[in-house]
Amino acid sequence: MDLIPALQDLYRDTHRFIVIQKAAQVFISEYLINSALWAADMGQGGRGNALYVMPTQGQVDDFSQARFDKAIAESAYLQSRLFPPPPGRQGPARQRLKKVGAGYIYLRGCDSQRQLTSVDADIVLLDEYDLMAEGVLELAQKRLASSKLAWLRVASTPRLPEAGINGLFLQSDQRYYFLPCPHCGRRQRLEWEKNVDLKGARIVCRYRNCRKPLDLWAKGEWVPEKPGNDLHGYHISRLYSPLANVRAMIDASEDTTPAGLREFHNSDLGETFVPPGGRLSCGDLDACRRDYEMPDGWDEETYMGVDVGIKLNVVIRQRLENNRTCALFIGEVDSFEELDGLVTGYHVRRFVVDTLPEQRQAREFAKRWSSKSWLALYDRHEGGHEWDRSAEVATVHINRVEALEEMFDRFHKGLAELPLDARRLGGRAQHGLGEYYRQMMAIHRTLEQNAQGNWVARYLDHGKPDHYAHAEAYCLLATKSKASKGGIPGPIIRF
Repeated sequence: MDLIPALQDLYRDTHRFIVIQKAAQVFISEYLINSALWAADMGQGGRGNALYVMPTQGQVDDFSQARFDKAIAESAYLQSRLFPPPPGRQGPARQRLKKVGAGYIYLRGCDSQRQLTSVDADIVLLDEYDLMAEGVLELAQKRLASSKLAWLRVASTPRLPEAGINGLFLQSDQRYYFLPCPHCGRRQRLEWEKNVDLKGARIVCRYRNCRKPLDLWAKGEWVPEKPGNDLHGYHISRLYSPLANVRAMIDASEDTTPAGLREFHNSDLGETFVPPGGRLSCGDLDACRRDYEMPDGWDEETYMGVDVGIKLNVVIRQRLENNRTCALFIGEVDSFEELDGLVTGYHVRRFVVDTLPEQRQAREFAKRWSSKSWLALYDRHEGGHEWDRSAEVATVHINRVEALEEMFDRFHKGLAELPLDARRLGGRAQHGLGEYYRQMMAIHRTLEQNAQGNWVARYLDHGKPDHYAHAEAYCLLATKSKASKGGIPGPIIRF
């Protein structure tokens, strides 16, 4: 099969770090396979060690047999370079380690990071990066530290905006492929709404005075939108493949289910997709910033939410007019004793604190402030939340989806105000954003079918820290009038 034009320049790109945000079935896995075979065969980097990584070892084993073995079996040259030589049947002798020419190809799943740390690589290829665990990219970069070549190739069908492969692509020079129209000569980036003739099921020129079919085998040009960025980033949708079934893509675009729409955007267009209101973006958080600095203490009553992890993530807010709140403290503390100082220093009227995993310490802290405290449990599946005052320590049983949706909605509407320097909150700034922004953007809503076939919302974090998002949700709950108790045990209240 001839190489489609949009990929020819990608094969020629020798930049050390390349990211590819792709649709499914656009021959990017073939590109990664060929890169691994080339690096091993030619001993690139002095050793020719290629590390090919997929989300699970099971996927890698199947992929090794179906794709690597096939590529080698169809090439007399590669068979002559394989050691040990192929057995009586076609194909290589091993699934997870192949010696080709001067080097080796290691095939690993990232579900066993121990296997990744044992390989000193000259080229690392991460296939379907968005399905991999947190930290794999950093681990891959470390495996290249001793190489003269040190090439990194990261490719994936995207899932969420500003995360995974899309997050890397936004850090890159963001290259899009521009095709010339054979009729009017104008170059254009292919987009679904502008280049697809739904009636004729074909790819056409986007300009109204032309609208004639495009030649997908024509030579085009990759054009970077952010030419100053160091990473080389490529976006390629199935619209660029001359072998794509346009009619099937049109049918997929007309699916009205959340899962169908997500699959169309991710797999056909290589674009991210989130149901409306399903996550917070950097822009959403920026829109909540106001011209003020957070104080070291406060004399008026406030409300506090605490998420418990290795450290305690804390949000303290003051209620303002028109249903708004203003952040007065956002940060981490190391112990519950330090929380005591925040309760007094910021005149906290009421707080909600995570019960787990430090249940004993959380209960002791709540007892010290029994008239102000609620322990939080994400254990309610019915609608609303249940405020239980009947025990020694009051507990709120929270519907997790509803709590997070209400918190998200307040940020979308600009009701949860942030200080001017909010982008730096939480420390550990990377690419201009601190931990608070990253954690608030880490969590997102997805729609899935339950056992009864009904569509239900879930909030996922894909293994990324999201403590501040939960601290904000707890803080919002603390502001509720139903949370008032006056220190007197009472009945169970649901709302």
